[in-house]
Amino acid sequence: MESTQGLPIEVRLSAYLDGQLPQAEMNEIDDILAQNDDARGVFEKLKLGSEFGARAFDRMLQEPIPLDLVRNIKEARTSEDDAPKLGIAGIPVAATPAPRRSTFWPQALAASLAIFMAGGVAGYLISEQQDSDGPIQIAAAPRTWLDDIADYHRIYARQTRHLVEVPASDKDHIVEWLSASTGVAFTLPDLTAQNLTFEGARLLVAGGKPTAQLLYRDAENEIFAICFLQSDPVEGKTALAESMRNDIGLVSWQRGNASFVVVGPSADPNLERIAEVVSTSI
Repeated sequence: MESTQGLPIEVRLSAYLDGQLPQAEMNEIDDILAQNDDARGVFEKLKLGSEFGARAFDRMLQEPIPLDLVRNIKEARTSEDDAPKLGIAGIPVAATPAPRRSTFWPQALAASLAIFMAGGVAGYLISEQQDSDGPIQIAAAPRTWLDDIADYHRIYARQTRHLVEVPASDKDHIVEWLSASTGVAFTLPDLTAQNLTFEGARLLVAGGKPTAQLLYRDAENEIFAICFLQSDPVEGKTALAESMRNDIGLVSWQRGNASFVVVGPSADPNLERIAEVVSTSI
């Protein structure tokens, strides 16, 4: 723990809040807070900013992670595992680094000022909210039909005997049944060139609407699905959009009066290519 003597009060209070001070300096800050109203005001704003930032960070962690990032991480890990291991003779000897000044407190100063500003904003928002309706609320991200699809896929992808409701042997009935049930005209995609075997179909409810689910299996026994439902009409076809729900990847788009999504393992590098094929053939 380093001393903050001589640094701005915001830095000292930030370090105090994080428990990064020697005990003697903690006691000194206690005395300052007991006697100085301005210091107490700054401290309360720092606390509010810290709590506000923690909640915002928790929300950020719950946001879907881009599929490309997941794949890049996994590919990098594979590359590291495949890299040749050097023996002792192959380890380069690094030059002794030149001594340098500690960068801890300049960084702490910048961080504390950012937190102080966030604390001021949070304090203002909270005080405004308390003057009207009560404590400030951080709204959760609205749930979409893709969240429902991810939940369904997580369940049905583990099924063996009851994977589908209607088997692939009854393709004509599947097209007629799901077209009538969802209000979406479609052609059953042939994905044999993508090494996927059609297993059959189900009728789901996603986003409060009847939704078709076409299920396929690859050579590694992984399950992929094509799901679609009726939606507000668009002109032509929208671009493919990737998202992720934990270990499940989704590539979605809209065409006419329907929304479509291809679902599969998030780490599968072929998911977007499969979606491109489906989007032009369904």
